[in-house]
Amino acid sequence: MNRYEYRNENGSRLIAKPLVSSDGRRYVQITVIDCCDASIDIDVNDLEEAIAGIRDMGRQAGGPAPAPRRRLTELEHDAAWHAIEGSNTEAGPDPDTVLNAVLRALAIDPPEDTR
Repeated sequence: MNRYEYRNENGSRLIAKPLVSSDGRRYVQITVIDCCDASIDIDVNDLEEAIAGIRDMGRQAGGPAPAPRRRLTELEHDAAWHAIEGSNTEAGPDPDTVLNAVLRALAIDPPEDTR
């Protein structure tokens, strides 16, 4: 009989193998082998949902998804550019360089058409 086995770095194992019950229903048995062995039989009709749920838990374990980037409007960009330009009294980087560095740090995209 076929089976899939996953072993983590601690030596715990997860084993998945197909089963057919006496009434002909098909299952996948999932067994976790570590300090206290346990198993669960999942009806094949529910298997995709179970896998999706496990996949979702894995994604959540990775932490929250990064916030989507937003694009600055032309008006916001111009206001920020002029604010930086007005505060730039000493010789140094131009306002575009400063503004773009700040926007990158804040994960905000400048508008499509900037200076």
